[in-house]
Amino acid sequence: MSQEKSGPGQGREQGKYPLLLTLLSGLSFVLLLLLLVFLGNKVNTLEDQLGYKAPAGVGSLPHGGAYGIQIVNGQTVYVPVYSHIYADGGKPQLLETTLSIRNLDPEVSISIKAVDYFDTGGQLVKRYLGQVLTLGPLETRSILVEKSDTSGGSGANFIIVWDSAEPVYEPLIEAVMIGLDGGKSLSFTSPGRALVQRKE
Repeated sequence: MSQEKSGPGQGREQGKYPLLLTLLSGLSFVLLLLLLVFLGNKVNTLEDQLGYKAPAGVGSLPHGGAYGIQIVNGQTVYVPVYSHIYADGGKPQLLETTLSIRNLDPEVSISIKAVDYFDTGGQLVKRYLGQVLTLGPLETRSILVEKSDTSGGSGANFIIVWDSAEPVYEPLIEAVMIGLDGGKSLSFTSPGRALVQRKE
């Protein structure tokens, strides 16, 4: 019965395998740690991307209040309005317009100096104020353009001029259009846009 003899070189080769396995295990552990760190950073980046962010304009701005409301001494404001719009292949739908001017300042009055109504061609149709109108803190005034008044046309607009003795929150100036025709109803708002601002 013959027995194989193991020489000194064969023992060294067997001794290499546990060392190789140890090295591979260590390398695998390091790679696993690096992968976990990488994935952790990816999760944090995703959470940052999906996290709540306040809308632009929220908070104090130079010459501004919260939510982008300006603090000014006066403005000239343009408000687009519509005496009618078109539907059903060009059929005019008559609209009634309410112009709303709201003093948003809780402490200071503002003075409305002009409320002028212009038609689609840019021609003055009517001046609604004969004298300066004072709006107290948080007061609102409305001006009505009846449905039967089609003089403004589909491209009508108001120009409102206001000022104040001291800086105030800019007023909210908008138009609300409503139309009722048989069983159909339509309503929408049109916000004003400041053309000129006065800051002191």
